[in-house]
Amino acid sequence: MLPAKRQKTVRDSGAFIDHSDSDSSDSAFESVRRHKSDKSKNKKSNDDDGKNTTSPNEAAAPAPHDYICIHRPYFDVEGAEWLASSYLDKEEVFNKCYKPIFEQEVKDGIYKAPPSEHKDHKWVMMWDAWLKTDLLRRKSSYCDPNAFGMNLYNDWRGWGMHEISENMMKEFDKAFRSKDVNRIERMWVVVSAVGLWINEEDHLDAIMQCEDGETTFEIFALLGCSLLTALAAIEAADELKPDSRFLDLALVIAYYLELSHDIFAYGIEDECTAWRKDAVEYFKKGNLNPDKGIFATKMRIEKPEEVGASEEETDEEDENATTVQTTPAKGTAENPVTIDDEVANKENKKPEAAPNTCVSPPLTPKVKRKRDASSMENKGTDPWKWAQKFAAYKKKHHPKLGGEHYDITKMSSIDREAVAFDGTDPLANIPRKALRENLLDIA
Repeated sequence: MLPAKRQKTVRDSGAFIDHSDSDSSDSAFESVRRHKSDKSKNKKSNDDDGKNTTSPNEAAAPAPHDYICIHRPYFDVEGAEWLASSYLDKEEVFNKCYKPIFEQEVKDGIYKAPPSEHKDHKWVMMWDAWLKTDLLRRKSSYCDPNAFGMNLYNDWRGWGMHEISENMMKEFDKAFRSKDVNRIERMWVVVSAVGLWINEEDHLDAIMQCEDGETTFEIFALLGCSLLTALAAIEAADELKPDSRFLDLALVIAYYLELSHDIFAYGIEDECTAWRKDAVEYFKKGNLNPDKGIFATKMRIEKPEEVGASEEETDEEDENATTVQTTPAKGTAENPVTIDDEVANKENKKPEAAPNTCVSPPLTPKVKRKRDASSMENKGTDPWKWAQKFAAYKKKHHPKLGGEHYDITKMSSIDREAVAFDGTDPLANIPRKALRENLLDIA
């Protein structure tokens, strides 16, 4: 039996390695530093050591929807160790497992390299999606009072995570309604970024611990609907396939399957994860390779209905399945087995090939799918009723939806002083521009 799955709590999630030996700080100043934006071109890094860390791959930023290679996330390494029944603690997993992988990837020049240069490296992402993931990672820390030494409500961070999720759903809805030729790519940027972000560090834990459970469930249902909606558009564009132009199809679906598994592990059996079986169907319809997913994708695909089942329960079910009587029924003179004429005639016919059915629900007859690459693909279609569900959510939560109310970096200096344990603003020495443009990393 596998040990209980550990929480995904680690400060390094694959973007960088923090070499600091200090696990604590006397003030928030020691844990806050300016963020190096990847959008800059041909500029030297302004690290504390003054060294230029610019690599050849960082000479110019890729196009928004170009795919790049990224480092293997820490949560996948930790999850693989859990799946292998490893009993290493978090520090051992980091030092013995993750760090060597990261250092080798650095040596090989993985980060930001085109996938064509590293065909065996499955960890890829659109450039805009990677930038968005990095922003979400920072924004998650901005609503954490503990990171700033502040005395705020216990659920402050949970509310902030709700707020961040809502901002992403607003962005997805904008892309969904767009008439842009890159409509599907814009939707996929949001879906892939959120999928990676929510699996990293303690982000899911922060959302789940919020006292507003009803909103939490609604957000998870919307996240799943956004995935299905994007996959429906990809399917309609004939890109639901192993050689799709969306190179991270298997990875992104895998992120959400793992999310639904972890939600179930919290003891939640709700409609907020009803979308997982449809996600599995898309995965199978696309003939995608589970090895292109994350550490447990094969398990999540093969047994989607057993999300929360323990290993013992799964083994018992497998044994029961193999002991079921398979001997065909035999008739007797008193009780003969009869076969319908219609069934008998069907048996004599050649079996028909299974139709190439769509995973998405059928569209209304009035809707036509456009195949012209220059036109908006899957225009006007909404098989999973995203527009209806998001409108209902907005109506219920009106007038507050998203925003930056729980972003501590957007509070006034006076407000931060009022709730700081030491009575001083922990961000007093940080330039306002850095706060305004979300350029802080909290290590």
